[in-house]
Amino acid sequence: MNEIIDFYENKYSEDERLKRHRLEHIRTQEIISRYTKHGAKIIDIGGATGVYSLWLAEQGFDVTLYDLVPKHIEIAKAKAKEKNIALTCLCGDARNIPLDNESFDVVLNMGALYHLQEREDRLSALNETYRITKTNGVAICSFISRYAPLLDGFKESLIDDNNFLEILDEVLQTGRHDNKETNYFTTAYMHTIDEIKSEMEQAGFNDLKLIGVQGFAACFSDDVIFKDNRRLELVLKYLRKTESISELSLSHHIIAVGTKT
Repeated sequence: MNEIIDFYENKYSEDERLKRHRLEHIRTQEIISRYTKHGAKIIDIGGATGVYSLWLAEQGFDVTLYDLVPKHIEIAKAKAKEKNIALTCLCGDARNIPLDNESFDVVLNMGALYHLQEREDRLSALNETYRITKTNGVAICSFISRYAPLLDGFKESLIDDNNFLEILDEVLQTGRHDNKETNYFTTAYMHTIDEIKSEMEQAGFNDLKLIGVQGFAACFSDDVIFKDNRRLELVLKYLRKTESISELSLSHHIIAVGTKT
């Protein structure tokens, strides 16, 4: 965990990431909106600097941001204060959340699960997610696809670096991402579709839905997608039509939505 905290504190600006990944931002907001009803109490686990927390709080939801990285929490607090938005901010580990059972109507787990390399640790985080979800509430959990580095490797020409190829080969074989003294990413785990289903179901979630966030558009740069409004609207239209197909593993990010019944 210290390596992950150091990465986000000193080597990488998570606060700027979604400005560069606009499609992920738009699609994630769209998916979250399907499950947030007026009056819902929401927690955003692994919510970093509060991009989604602040957006939801601005809509009037009662939102708690919970993140591992102290710097993220301080940035989120400053933003909430600047915008005069009520936002509860807590710093801690997703595997041990010091909050009561069945506290939230909607639980977002948007970052923690792909920074835990051991299945036992991911299940601990999912069990905590389940525990604090109200009966008939929903959990919205984000995963990185096993094939995301493969897509990025060719799209961003990272394959020119032999260090990256070592990382890629290990991810494809085991799911484990170790940075090998590079700054491509920090300690992480990339899931297959079957693993996502298995872990969500083992934690107790029912009525599972898997949704590809970037889908087929993961193959294209933002310059192509955002060339004009017509192009963007067509991309969003066909993402909605194809977001649940079995080939959604092509998407960089996959969101799993589960119900606690």
